[in-house]
Amino acid sequence: MSENTTPIMPRRNFLKNSARLAAASTLAGIAIPHVHAAEDNTIRLALVGSGSRGSGAVGNALTSSGGPTKLVAMADLFQDRLESSHKALKNKFGDQIDVPAERQFLGFDAYRKAIDCLRPGDVAILGTHAAFRAPHLEYAIEKGVHVFMEKSFEADPGGIHRILRAG
Repeated sequence: MSENTTPIMPRRNFLKNSARLAAASTLAGIAIPHVHAAEDNTIRLALVGSGSRGSGAVGNALTSSGGPTKLVAMADLFQDRLESSHKALKNKFGDQIDVPAERQFLGFDAYRKAIDCLRPGDVAILGTHAAFRAPHLEYAIEKGVHVFMEKSFEADPGGIHRILRAG
């Protein structure tokens, strides 16, 4: 058995290359300005269906320990229900409710407008009647938005199949 005592890289070359690498690393840190915006890790929520179930889910999300959360949009068919829910949530959670009038939507297409206020990775809370869940879920997935919805998920087998395909 013979051992090869010849180093792969001579010591002198190793030291020379190490010094060059250290100098280049130092200069690279100086030459590249640090121009990053402050990171916003807030989880933005949109509530679709502002009845008691949806409002309760918002309350649960705002008190979770999963990170900073903020409600930024609301949608409903009925203005009185939306206003009542907004007022109650604002009284209870203060600054975590950031839903000015221009992000309070009414009508059958209101869910689209509310979900459009979110960024990919944010959360849409679907608190509407089960018969409306499939199109709402499909739109949220199309936009890259996470979804929270309670059961029952859909009112009929056709709707369940739509939800399963979307998922």
